[in-house]
Order: sequence, then structure tokens, then C-alpha cells
Amino acid sequence: MAKSTTFSVDDRVTSPMYGEGTIRAVDEKYTTIAFDENGTRKFLTSVAQLERSNSQPPPAKPERAKKAK
Repeated sequence: MAKSTTFSVDDRVTSPMYGEGTIRAVDEKYTTIAFDENGTRKFLTSVAQLERSNSQPPPAKPERAKKAK
């Protein structure tokens, strides 16, 4: 497993607990990942256990129309 400081924004990664995801933010303290099936999670960069992934991100979901008041 690589330390998350070796990753950049938009890199695809996999986590043993949450599966495949895309890094959205990374710095010395926190790494934020948008997981394909488990939402967005924030980890301490120093302890995040991630592996690089060659998978493609899922297609973007269309945005819902907002209800009028």
C-alpha cells in the first residue's frame, strides 16, 4: 500500500474498505476521496491505505432539477 502523499488530485485509487474512488483533494494532513459506491470520505493522509487503480470512473449522474418554491 502506498502513502496517499504519492497521489495527486484526480488519481484513481482503491481502498480495502471502500473500494474504487477518485482523489478530490490531498495535502500533508488530509486526503479526500470520492468513492464510486460509498460516497466521499476524508482520511488522515499519514494513515490512508490506498493502492493505485487503472479503473475508469463511473459516468457522471445527471443532476436533478430543483423544485420550484
